[in-house]
Amino acid sequence: MFNVIISTVEKKVLGEFLVDSYFFEPSKYNYAFYLFKDGKKIDTVGYSSNMKVDFDIKGMNGIFYIRAYIKDVVHKNIRAYNSDKLSIDSWEI
Repeated sequence: MFNVIISTVEKKVLGEFLVDSYFFEPSKYNYAFYLFKDGKKIDTVGYSSNMKVDFDIKGMNGIFYIRAYIKDVVHKNIRAYNSDKLSIDSWEI
């Protein structure tokens, strides 16, 4: 039902929750995102109503992934989902 997409653009890692359910109501949930580099958490964006995030990774290389959390606003249930891993070897200066 949920999928976390990871991509890059202009020295940023982008993350987005994708939902494949017609009945899902995004306004009933809050979303948080952690960015991991080489297996270690390096950045966090706390809970908000935004299903998208971007992390600045200027000057960083490594293997990145995003762990995204979805929290039910009423019941406070939390679920976590990981994106695929993304290898960034170098950036052009």
